[in-house]
Amino acid sequence: MRALGKVLIAIVLLPVVVIGGVVVFGSTPAEPVAWKPGHMPSLNSGPYANNALLNDAHVFGTDNLLQPESIAPGPSGLLYTGMNTGEIVRFNPAKTKLPQNPQTTPFELIANTQGRPLGLVFHPEGYLVVADGTKGLLKVTLQGDVTVLSTESEGLPFKFVDDVAVAADGRYAYFSDASSKFDLNNYVLDLIEHGGNGRLLRYDFQTGETQTLLRNLQFANGVTLSKAGDYVLVNETAAYRITRYWLAGDKAGTSDTFIDGLPGFPDNIRTDADGNYWVAIPSLRDPMLDSLADKPSIRKALAKLLNHVEFPVKPKAMALAINPDGVVIANLQAEKAGDYYYYVTQVTPFGGKLYLSSVHINGAATASNPLSR
Repeated sequence: MRALGKVLIAIVLLPVVVIGGVVVFGSTPAEPVAWKPGHMPSLNSGPYANNALLNDAHVFGTDNLLQPESIAPGPSGLLYTGMNTGEIVRFNPAKTKLPQNPQTTPFELIANTQGRPLGLVFHPEGYLVVADGTKGLLKVTLQGDVTVLSTESEGLPFKFVDDVAVAADGRYAYFSDASSKFDLNNYVLDLIEHGGNGRLLRYDFQTGETQTLLRNLQFANGVTLSKAGDYVLVNETAAYRITRYWLAGDKAGTSDTFIDGLPGFPDNIRTDADGNYWVAIPSLRDPMLDSLADKPSIRKALAKLLNHVEFPVKPKAMALAINPDGVVIANLQAEKAGDYYYYVTQVTPFGGKLYLSSVHINGAATASNPLSR
């Protein structure tokens, strides 16, 4: 998700790319397809109305928590996260700042995956299950042992394992492969292509087998289970929607849309104690980008341009809470949470607060949880 900002700015520069119908910036593996985005919701009123509720967020760890994509509550009330160094660390949420250096958060190193740990959660047996963007699905013990659990399904290797959820009984891990075509360093091409390269998968801890539950997803991203465990949700970042796959009941083995028409690109998703879902929106939709959905040739030129330009992401912090009926019940925003933090990729409810983390920004932040009782 880090390159969305350069996508939006590059659109303005398309006349540089296409002169007399000739593309002058080389080749790209992206083969964009035409599609039709849903209606763009209002940001002036309604459930997604602009606000400044994250302005007072408390930011910490900006010197040493390096792009922590995901935060997982663990034993003894400690919090665990993975960084862009491949390191997985834990810290005490009550000690997020050192008096002599408020930008540094004391942490303890647990392990290094030698990859890029993204989504992570705890297994009931007390170890971490990690979606590593380059290594696959991993088991990481608190003693620092790293085991690769899965790297492919149905003979198709993972390119970008993104997020994971584990069933309450510990039998299965549900996880996403954002793209089977484009890796972590080239994922923006998947968003431009819109080719449905994402998958929702299930790993069986008893048999070691991996099963594909859903395919043809538009950049499969955040994954979480319902409180009852009867369905799993997966965010389709490039389609602005959340898809539901039923695990139990009459609908078991089928899927439907849980919510669509989101105002931005949904990233990770987490279930709170009441069964509500917290969704991180790191970047808003752009009407100009949506207008190119049915223009694959222009999007291909855009993909070529991105080989040559680098642009910053437009600051935005957004967290949504959605109830089990698919209704938005909380909407927290800021241009920069705590006057610093943006591009939020996970919202973790813990201890009556919300913990914000980002795959793009150093540090993390806490904010008041409006649903906390």
